[in-house]
Amino acid sequence: METAVLSQTLQNAKPYGFVGLVLMLIIILWYIDSRKVYSILNQYKSDMAEMRRMYESNVALVRDYKNLAADLKEVVIMNTQAITRMDSDVKGNQFCPMVRLDKKAKGVTI
Repeated sequence: METAVLSQTLQNAKPYGFVGLVLMLIIILWYIDSRKVYSILNQYKSDMAEMRRMYESNVALVRDYKNLAADLKEVVIMNTQAITRMDSDVKGNQFCPMVRLDKKAKGVTI
C-alpha cells in the first residue's frame, strides 16, 4: 500500500521539479511519523486505562480492609473487657471456694 502511494506521489511531484520532490518527501515522512505518534498515543491511552483500573481495585481493597479493621477493633474491645472482668474476679478470689467461704465467715462483703 505504501509503495503504491509513494510511486503515485513521485509521479505527482515530477512537474514541480526538485523542490516539489523534496516537499512531497517531507509530507510523506510527516505522514508516516504522525501514524507512529498516533499508535504510541493509543498505547499510552490503554496503559493509563489499565492503571486506572488498578487504582480502583486498590481503593476497593482498602475499603475492605477498613471494614475488617473495624470488626477486629470490636473483637479487641470485647476481649479487653472480658480480661478486665477476669482480672477483677481473680483479684477478688471469686473462683476459689476456700477463700470465698473464709471471707464470708469473717464477715467480709464482696
